[in-house]
Amino acid sequence: MNKLRAAYWDADVSVEQIRQLLAGEIDLAGGIDRVHLYRRLLTTYDWYTLLALIPPERLQEALSDAVLERLYPASLKERYLYARNVLFG
Repeated sequence: MNKLRAAYWDADVSVEQIRQLLAGEIDLAGGIDRVHLYRRLLTTYDWYTLLALIPPERLQEALSDAVLERLYPASLKERYLYARNVLFG
């Protein structure tokens, strides 16, 4: 949970709300939707931390086009496109 708090240090949202958003229990937390949440996590943490934070059933959503098209730099986007192709073909 400390990783979630650290990722959103600048937002007025509780860790519990972020956890619920990540789990798919709610669709919006303080103006943050899941696409924004995934983008923030993908640009903040390494792959192994992401695997610990993102529930396995949400990983495909986290690597969706809606999220990846908002990533920068291009090398980061390419890294996650590769991961998606390996995991989900």
